Amino acid sequence: MTSKVSSGVSGLDSILKGGLPEGRVVLVLGEPGAGKTILSSQFLYHGATAAKERTLFVGMNEPKARFMTEMGEFGMDFAKLESEGTFSYVDATEIRRIPEQARVGRIPVGGKELGLVNLIDMIQEGVEKTKPKRIAVDSISDLIFRFPLIEDRRPVVLDLVETLQSSGATTLLTSELLSTGDERSLQPEEYLAEGVVLLRTLRKGVRAIQVPKMRGSEVDTAQRPYTIRGSGIEVYATEEVY
Repeated sequence: MTSKVSSGVSGLDSILKGGLPEGRVVLVLGEPGAGKTILSSQFLYHGATAAKERTLFVGMNEPKARFMTEMGEFGMDFAKLESEGTFSYVDATEIRRIPEQARVGRIPVGGKELGLVNLIDMIQEGVEKTKPKRIAVDSISDLIFRFPLIEDRRPVVLDLVETLQSSGATTLLTSELLSTGDERSLQPEEYLAEGVVLLRTLRKGVRAIQVPKMRGSEVDTAQRPYTIRGSGIEVYATEEVY
């Protein structure tokens, strides 16, 4: 059986029947403000504090200082963990600013392809330097949305997933949820990741979490309500969504 690691999110391990499969790459999809960064941070923080595991956060949306300030408001002191050697931050925000057409020396190259290569290099360098047991990459949306055609986006996501798989770490990979509702279109990255966690806001502001896929592991696939409180995300694993 696949070993499990605790997500660090109250109630989520119950849905996951014990936790996230160790060494797998799990995609976290959600609308803006759904709590993707908070969830992935709780995952890392729990590993660093409860198990003294080395953790790595690859931030594509915000610089380290802002990340630490915002997560500090939820009681997660990543600066302390960094000083103890159990947390490292890779600032990958520059990838978002690479233009569609860039240059390497005098040679013109596609900016989106260069962004992918740079991100993979940053991840591999961070892994080699820190040897993490847990990784969070937040968020790949700006990069993969540069590849609107499915046939172009698929190899991009596959390269990212294989890079993270090769690290041996349990990984959360966050991205924007493009469509909602029961008849929503599946995104290419959902097929390639080994697990999927959906964060959605339903009618009247009710938040719902769902795990439609977790390869090699039994899970509760029903929608369950969750809230974002002062300590982060809390999942109500035994309650129904109305």
